[in-house]
Amino acid sequence: MVFKPFRDNSGFTLVELVIAMVISTLVIGILSVCLSFSLRAWESTQNRKIDQTSAFIYLLKQQLAEFKPNPVKFDDGMHPVFSATAQSLVFATSHSVKAISRGVPIVARYMYDQKSGVLYYSEMVLDPYHAKAIRQFIQGKDSGGDRDNEKYHPYAIELAQFNLLFAGKDSKELSEVWDHPDEIPIEIVLNWTGPDSTQSSELFMVNCPFTIEVNKAAAAAAGAAQQGLGLQND
Repeated sequence: MVFKPFRDNSGFTLVELVIAMVISTLVIGILSVCLSFSLRAWESTQNRKIDQTSAFIYLLKQQLAEFKPNPVKFDDGMHPVFSATAQSLVFATSHSVKAISRGVPIVARYMYDQKSGVLYYSEMVLDPYHAKAIRQFIQGKDSGGDRDNEKYHPYAIELAQFNLLFAGKDSKELSEVWDHPDEIPIEIVLNWTGPDSTQSSELFMVNCPFTIEVNKAAAAAAGAAQQGLGLQND
């Protein structure tokens, strides 16, 4: 009897191995390209700065629309909570960005630091029985005042320029400082330059919930004043 040698035919041929290597190379190449694209997209997202200017402007508009004229007894008499300069604005409103007041009015404070180019926002609950604390909050530093104080939790955005102009009921010209403690301006014009160097202007009506086109001459004057302020700063 003659015995034939045993042969195992279950292995891979050279052609099959070459095809498997080619397919594996293609899969690894596609995965590496996808991973590289994902990493670049993630890095661009991490490095991109979110422009929150529009959110700040909208917040200011909403808060001015819900201005609270309730007077508070300060050392020099009863006055509504309102203080304004070209780079700062402090007033009482019922619109809270953090809803910390639960329906109670708050004092909103916007302060622009020209040196750092940063606009700071803070708020505190309006307690008419603690006028001293309100006065201290109003007189915060230009750089944001209590930005390191956990009590107020300030927010901040970068702006190349931030200027406020004010007009009263009988005013025909816009002013950079509002020095009428017993009166509230009717119109407030905000001129700002964003991080992308885009110049913009906005006209606000105090205690008015709707956007109204009024005093176009004042808005034009505000634009001219903004250019003048920019030349002076240069």
